Amino acid sequence: MIDAILPDYCYSSRPLKPEGVVIHYFSAINVDPENAFSVKACRYLFLDLNLPRDERQQYMHSSRWPENRMYASAHLLIARFGGVWKLIDYDHQAYHAGESVMNGRKNCNRWTLGIELIGTRESGFRAEQYRSLARVLADLEQEFGIDHANVQGHDTVRWEAIQAGSTKPVKHDPSGAHDGQGTNFDWPRLHKLWEDETACRRPIADRSPPEPGQ
Repeated sequence: MIDAILPDYCYSSRPLKPEGVVIHYFSAINVDPENAFSVKACRYLFLDLNLPRDERQQYMHSSRWPENRMYASAHLLIARFGGVWKLIDYDHQAYHAGESVMNGRKNCNRWTLGIELIGTRESGFRAEQYRSLARVLADLEQEFGIDHANVQGHDTVRWEAIQAGSTKPVKHDPSGAHDGQGTNFDWPRLHKLWEDETACRRPIADRSPPEPGQ
């Protein structure tokens, strides 16, 4: 994991005790198409998203973009070939979920970590990204007790908020569909990799014996 911590204007001063994870996709495709999947370009974009337009350093200077800061950040950024960049320490809240509900619990920013996979609505994600994400989730399960039920997509937690009365726009990350049922992201694949990673970390004596006939 590479430390690339964002300055403190990119995240909240509120403390965080992680109890879940929200998965997103992120790229610089709208501001730097030639480097859309560059980790550095994505990090620079986070820097500018959290500044008023007249203070932005890299992107989004034109009148096409909002004048005010957009409050967007995440704890981790996973590159196309699986590298993991840490942008915010786990004890600080990031601006990643907005109005959101997970398993009946509101305000996911206050109790979840945000993980961005570099990609777009159409790109899907690479095997290396799934493997890295599974390793990260196994780490978080070990450190904080986070389980599978508390790991969902931004699309799902926003859709649940809308069903509960939110008027905020739908989200499509990471599945590609507003209700989390798109095919852009393979949830069964992730959970299987996560289970395998967790199993490999158990002491041999604690691992389940093989099924009869195996």
